[in-house]
Amino acid sequence: MRINPDSPDAEKLKAAAGLLKDGKIIIYPTDTVYGIGCSIYSKNISKIFGVKKRSNKPLSVAFPDLETLKGYVVMNADQEKFIRENLPEAFTYILVKNERISDEITFGKKVGVRIPNNVIVRELIKNSFPIITTSVNISGEPPAVSVDEIPGEIKNHRGVSLIIDAGRCKLGKPSVVIDLTKAPFRVLRN
Repeated sequence: MRINPDSPDAEKLKAAAGLLKDGKIIIYPTDTVYGIGCSIYSKNISKIFGVKKRSNKPLSVAFPDLETLKGYVVMNADQEKFIRENLPEAFTYILVKNERISDEITFGKKVGVRIPNNVIVRELIKNSFPIITTSVNISGEPPAVSVDEIPGEIKNHRGVSLIIDAGRCKLGKPSVVIDLTKAPFRVLRN
C-alpha cells in the first residue's frame, strides 16, 4: 500500500489500523527506518522473531504521544521531563513497564519505548493500539530505510499482512537508545 508521507490518505490509514486491531503483522515507515510490528495485544508477537530470524531479544513499543505512553510505563517526573524536552528526537527510551505490556515483548521488567516523529505510524497507533516496533531486517543485517531495501524473504513472508510504502525514511538510521531507569541517564546505542 503506497501512502504519501506528507499527506496520508485517512482511509488507507484506517484500513491498516484495522489490520493492527485484528492482530496482524505489518511493515510501516518511521522517522528512522522501516519497522515491523503488530499490536501489543496480538497473538502474533512471537511470529515477528521468526520473520526476522531473531532470537528472543526484547522488542520495543511505539506510542503516538507522551500521554498515551504514561499509561504503559512507570515514569517519574525526571524521566517525563527528559522525554518531553527531547521530543521529537529519534530516541528509544528504556523505562520500567507496567502490567499492560506483556513479558512476551520484553522478557523482563524494562521496555524500550518510542514516540516516532512520523505521522503515518502515529495515526496507525491512534486508530488501533500501541504497536511493536523493531527494524525490518534479518537479525544482524542493516535495517531497511526504503521498501526496496526490505529483504524479499520478509516482504513475501506469509506472516506479513501489509507493507506500507511511504518512500525513504527521513533519518535513515536506527534510533539512539537511552536508559532512563537509573540516574544519570545513559546512552546504550548511539
